[in-house]
Amino acid sequence: MITSKGNFKVKEIRLLKQAKHRQSRREYFIEGMRLLEEALKQPDQFRKVVHSPRLEKKPGGPELLSAARKNIQDAEWLYVSDEVMERICDTQSHQGILAVLGMKERSWGEIYRKDGIILLLHELQDPGNLGTIFRAAEAGEAAGIILSKDTVDPYNPKAMRASMGSLFRVPFLQDQAMRDCLQKVRSQGYRLWAATGQVGRSLWEIDFGKPAAVLFGQEGAGLPRKLLDEADGLVTIPMSSGVDSLNVAMAAGLLIYEALRQKKERRE
Repeated sequence: MITSKGNFKVKEIRLLKQAKHRQSRREYFIEGMRLLEEALKQPDQFRKVVHSPRLEKKPGGPELLSAARKNIQDAEWLYVSDEVMERICDTQSHQGILAVLGMKERSWGEIYRKDGIILLLHELQDPGNLGTIFRAAEAGEAAGIILSKDTVDPYNPKAMRASMGSLFRVPFLQDQAMRDCLQKVRSQGYRLWAATGQVGRSLWEIDFGKPAAVLFGQEGAGLPRKLLDEADGLVTIPMSSGVDSLNVAMAAGLLIYEALRQKKERRE
């Protein structure tokens, strides 16, 4: 058992809390039983598994540990004290297990192959919002997500927890030059809509039966004029008087589900 908080391997994992180390090493970590269960559906991505005695006291903990040992063949296993695990984890009350995973390479082709809207996120800053959008994108059958440069890292531990595992399955590209992405999407026949707070066509008036991509801006600041001008049209969500905006994750979810509703109606 590793009991030293200064252990080299412990320090290496803790560095993955920083985006620059995640990107340079092409690794990130997840923590908690739920995320590990989701990640076990793709066991080849595991690099390290770290567990502590607390896991064995959790309901379902011993069974999860047994399943992980059975399915994860090539990862390094580390057994640490609860105090060391607390030092590594991002949450205040850890569940006794975390894993270091390798980043999966993604492509435009993955996104284009799926039948659903594409979400383009420009400079979002809140990891909770980003993770929630991933969750809604999977549930609402969106095709994929494009993240601009200066958007929060999707591998941020808070974003990972908010996604509840959807980040493993929703195709996405990060650190993209947004104006270049708009041209790529349009070249594939997608109609490009920019989401705004007060002006534009209602989401209920948009025909999402045709290939569509929706651009969302930063929390608070919204989209810059140069991107609004490049859109084919503006879309907004009707709201009661006195309310001028919605949380970006909620707005994205409403548009995702309107597109899904229209898709299901076409199937019937």
